[in-house]
Amino acid sequence: MIESIITTCFQRRGIVWLVFVLIALYGTWSWTQLPVEAYPDIADVTSQVVTQVPGLGAEEVEQQITVPLERALMGTPGLHVLRSRSLFALSLITLVFDDGTEGYFARQRVLERIQAVTLPYGAIPGLDPYTSPTGEIYRYTLESKTRSLRELSDLQFWTVIPRLQKVPGVADVTNFGGLTTQFSLALEPDRLTRYGVSLQQVRSAITSNNADGGGSVMDRGEQSYVIRGIGLLHSLQDIGNVVVSSSNGVPVLVKDLGEVRYDNVERRGILGKDSNPDTIEGIALLLKDSNPSVALQGIHSAVEELNNSALPKDVKVVPYLDRTALIDATLHTVSATLTEGMLLVCVVLLIFLGSPRAAAIVSLTIPLSLLIAFIFMHHLKIPANLLSLGAIDFGILVDGAVVLVENVLRLREENSQRALTARDAIDATLQVARPIFFGMAVIGCAYLPLLAFERIEYKLFSPMAYAVGAALIGALLVALTLIPGLAWLAFRTPRKMLHNRVLETLGQRYRAVLERSVGRRGWLLACAALALCVLAVLGGSIGRDFLPYIDEGSLWLQVQMPPGITLDKAATMANALRKATLEFPEVSYVVTQTGRNDDGTDYWTPSHIEASVGLRPYREWPAGMDKQALIAALGARYARMPGYTVSMMQPMIDGVQDKLSGAHSDLTVKVFGDDLQQVRGVADQVASALHKVPGAADIAVDVEPPLPNLQVRFDREAAARYGINAADVSDLISTGIGGSPIGQMYLGEKSYDLTVRFPQRYRNDPQAIGALRLRTAAGAEIPLSAVASITTTSGQSVIVREMGRRNIIVRLNVRGRDLSSFLSDAQATLARHVHLDPQHMQLVWGGQFENLQRAQARLLVVLPTTLCIMFVLLFGAFGNLRQPTLVLAAVPLAMIGGLAALHLRGMTLNVSSAVGFIALFGVAVLNAVLMLAQINRLRQDVGMSLREAVVAGAVSRMRPVLMTATVAALGLAPAMLATGLGSDVQRPLATVVVGGLVTATILTLVLLPSLYYLMEAFVATRQGRQETTP
Repeated sequence: MIESIITTCFQRRGIVWLVFVLIALYGTWSWTQLPVEAYPDIADVTSQVVTQVPGLGAEEVEQQITVPLERALMGTPGLHVLRSRSLFALSLITLVFDDGTEGYFARQRVLERIQAVTLPYGAIPGLDPYTSPTGEIYRYTLESKTRSLRELSDLQFWTVIPRLQKVPGVADVTNFGGLTTQFSLALEPDRLTRYGVSLQQVRSAITSNNADGGGSVMDRGEQSYVIRGIGLLHSLQDIGNVVVSSSNGVPVLVKDLGEVRYDNVERRGILGKDSNPDTIEGIALLLKDSNPSVALQGIHSAVEELNNSALPKDVKVVPYLDRTALIDATLHTVSATLTEGMLLVCVVLLIFLGSPRAAAIVSLTIPLSLLIAFIFMHHLKIPANLLSLGAIDFGILVDGAVVLVENVLRLREENSQRALTARDAIDATLQVARPIFFGMAVIGCAYLPLLAFERIEYKLFSPMAYAVGAALIGALLVALTLIPGLAWLAFRTPRKMLHNRVLETLGQRYRAVLERSVGRRGWLLACAALALCVLAVLGGSIGRDFLPYIDEGSLWLQVQMPPGITLDKAATMANALRKATLEFPEVSYVVTQTGRNDDGTDYWTPSHIEASVGLRPYREWPAGMDKQALIAALGARYARMPGYTVSMMQPMIDGVQDKLSGAHSDLTVKVFGDDLQQVRGVADQVASALHKVPGAADIAVDVEPPLPNLQVRFDREAAARYGINAADVSDLISTGIGGSPIGQMYLGEKSYDLTVRFPQRYRNDPQAIGALRLRTAAGAEIPLSAVASITTTSGQSVIVREMGRRNIIVRLNVRGRDLSSFLSDAQATLARHVHLDPQHMQLVWGGQFENLQRAQARLLVVLPTTLCIMFVLLFGAFGNLRQPTLVLAAVPLAMIGGLAALHLRGMTLNVSSAVGFIALFGVAVLNAVLMLAQINRLRQDVGMSLREAVVAGAVSRMRPVLMTATVAALGLAPAMLATGLGSDVQRPLATVVVGGLVTATILTLVLLPSLYYLMEAFVATRQGRQETTP
C-alpha cells in the first residue's frame, strides 16, 4: 500500500503540489481562527453554590443551609469531590466534576437539585459565574484625584461594570472595595417607646408605601390610556414623610422616629493599592472555554471607550493585571524558541547534506507540517498556547524527510555521471519508506501516554499530544508524497556534489570502531552492564516532583493575621505589608484585598489578606537576582513583621489549587473528625511537626480558631409569660441590630437597598442590646433581657467539610527540595510526632501529593501498554519478534543522557521531563529502525554476510542517524536554554531530549550493531545455518 501511494503521488506530482498549496492556504486560515492563550486551562469543571443568609453564625449556617444542600448534591452525576465552607452569613459549596463532564450539563444538574431543597426563609442558593479558576483575565482600579470613594463606587456599579459585562467572552465583572450606597433609617428606640410604635410597624409602613400599581386600560374616545398608580419612594424626604401611626390624632412620621440618610452597606473588605489605602477594583472573569484573546480585545476597547467618553474626565479605569501581557510574553518565548530551533535545523541540514537544495527541500517539511497541525487544532478546538506549540520539535518533524532526501542524495553521489530516472528516485524512496513510516508511527505512538493522563496533567499536556501528533501526520504525508518528486527534480541531472570531509573522516573512524567491537561479547556485556549501573544510580538519586515551577511573571500572597481582628486593624496591617513589599526594586505594584467583597461571596474573614504583587521585566532586575531569590528575600522581610503568616503563590496556580484541593498551597494535610476541638488540636500538632521538616514553608492552619460570639438565647418560659414569640426576638436582632434591607429605592435605572437599623450606640454593647424594648401582646414594653439571656461565648468562625465530613486543613509549600523526598520525610515525621484516635480522626494528604500519586499510577499502566503498541508496530516493520525486542531493550539505555542532563541542571523528574523521555524514546526507536532495516536489506537483497552487512549497513546509516539526532536535539536546544515567561514547562522536556539524544545516538551507532550481530549469530547457530561469522 505504501509503495502504491508513493508511486502514484510521484507520477502525479502536479496534483500533489496543488493539493499542498490548498492545504497551506487552509492551514493559514485555520491559524487565524485559533484561540490564543498563555497556558492551557488546567482546572477541572467546577460549580459553586453560594447561599447568603444574613445574621446566621457559622454553626447555624452549616446546620440549616450547608448540610441540607450537601445531601441533595452528593449524588450529582459526574461528581468527583464536594467541599464546603460555612461561615458567618455565608455558605459556599464547591463541586468538582470528573474529567469529560460538560460544564453546562453539570450546572444544570446542580440547579435541579438545589431547587428541590427546603431552606429557611430568605435563603436562596445560586451558582457562581460560569468561569474557571484561571479566569481572572483583567484587574483594574477606578482612580480619580477629585472624586470620593462613594462616587467612584457608583460609577463602578452603574457605568463601568455594565459596560464590561457586554463584552463577548466575559462571564462577569466582580467588585472589591469601595462603598456600596444605601438609604438608611436610623431608628431611635426611645422615640419608638414615646410614640408607642413597634419596629414591625415601621417596617410595614415603609413597605406598604413603597409600591406602584397598575389599573388596566381606560378608553377615551379613540385613545387608550394605561392607568398607573405611582407610589414608589424616590428620595429621603419621601421616606421621612411616610405615616407610621397617629398619636392623639397627629400623624407619626418616619422622620419623627429617627434619621433618614444616605449611608453605605457595612464594609466587609478594603482594597489598597501601593500608597493608596482605600480604593476600588474590578475583576473581569473569562467565560469558560471562551477565547481569552478575543475577550481581552473587547475589554481593551470597552476600557478605551469608558476612559474617553463614558466616564467623567477626572475618572480613569487603570489596569494593573492584564492577561494580555502574559499571553504576549509566553508567545514571544514560544515564537523565539521555534524560530531559533528552525534556523538551527536548517543550518545543520545544510552542513550534513552539503547541498542548499537538499536542505531547502527538507526544511519545507516544517511549515507544511505546522499548517497541517493548525488545521487539526482548529477542528479539534485546541488553542494555541505554550504547550500545544512550544514543545513541537522541528528536528523530529524533518526526520522522515531527512532520511529520504539523504538516500536520494547518496544515490546521486554514487551515480554522479548519469541522470537519475524517475524509477531510480522511486526505488530510492521505497528503500526507506517502510522504515520511515513505522519509525514516525512509533514516534507518534510514544505520545499516547499523554492522552491517558487525568485532570491537571491531561489538560496541560494533551494539547501537545494532539498538536505533535497532527504535525507528525503532516510531516509523514509531506515526506512520502511531496518530497520524492522535489528531490528527483533537484538531483536528476548529473552535478558535482560537495563532499563533507569531516563526515568522511568520521565514517572511517566509525568503521574502524565497528570492526573492532562487532563480535566482542565481553566488551559488549561490560558496556551494557556499566550503562545499566549508571542508569540505576541516576534514576535512584534524582528528585521527583509533579510539575516544574510555572512562572506567571507575578506573585500572589495569601496572608493570615491574628484571628478576630477588626477590618480597620487588618487594613492598617495591609498598608504595612504593601509598604514593606514595595521596598524591593523588582516589585512594580502591590494591591491588597483585606477581608471579602461587599457582595459577600468570598469566604475570607477580616483577618485575611490576598495580595497581587506585580514584578518588573526580568531584564531590569539587578544581576544575580531571580524570582526564587526574590521570594526568599520577601520571605525574610515578612518574617521580621510580627503577626503575618505569608504564603507566596501565583495568581492562576493559586486559584486552581484552591478549587482542586480546597486550600491555597502546594500541599495540604487534612485532619478529618467530628469534634472540631479535638481536630484542631491534632491540626496544631501537624503544623508543629511540619516545621521540623527541611523544605517546609508557609505552614499555616487554614481555618481560624473559635472566636468570641455574643449569643442572645431565647427563654421560652419567660417569653410565654409576656406573650412574646421567638420571631419577635429574631426580628429585633436581624433588623434593629443587623440592619437587614426592607425594600428597594429606584432612581432611574439605579436601585439601592433601604434598611432600618438602630444607631450604633444601641448595638455595640451587651448591656445596650439587653435594654432594647419588645412590645408584649398586651401592648406593654419589656427589655430584651427579660426574655433572653445575653452571654459572651466562643463559636466556630469557619467550618470546612469535604464529602460530608468536617475537617481542618494544614497548608504548606515546599521550597528548596523535590516533592517526593519531602513527602517521604514529612510522612515519617508526622508518624512520630502526631497522635490521634484513628477510629474518630484521619490524616489525608492533598494538593500536589494527590496529583503526583495519580500521575505515577497512571504511567505505570499506560507505559507498558504503549510499549506493547510499539512492539506491534515494530513487528510489522521487521516481521519477526527478536528485532523489535532488541530495539525496545536497547532504547531504555537512552535514558542515561536525559537523567544526567537533569542532574547537571539541578532539575527533577516530573511530568514535563517524563514527556521529554517519551519524545526521546520515539527518536531513538526511529534511528534503530533505520539502521536495522538497512542491515536487513543488505543481507537479504545484496547477499552480504552477517558481519559485512552489520558494518556496511551501520556505516551507511551513520549520516542519517547523526542528522536525525542532531536536528532533533538542536530543534529543542533553544527551549532548553530559554529563560523567558513560559519556558519553565519547556526546559525539563527539552533538557531530557537534548541530553538523552547524546547517549541514544552513541548506543544506536555502537551498541545496537553489536547486539544485532550477537543475536543474529546466535539464531543462525541454533538453526544450523552455514553463515560465515569470524
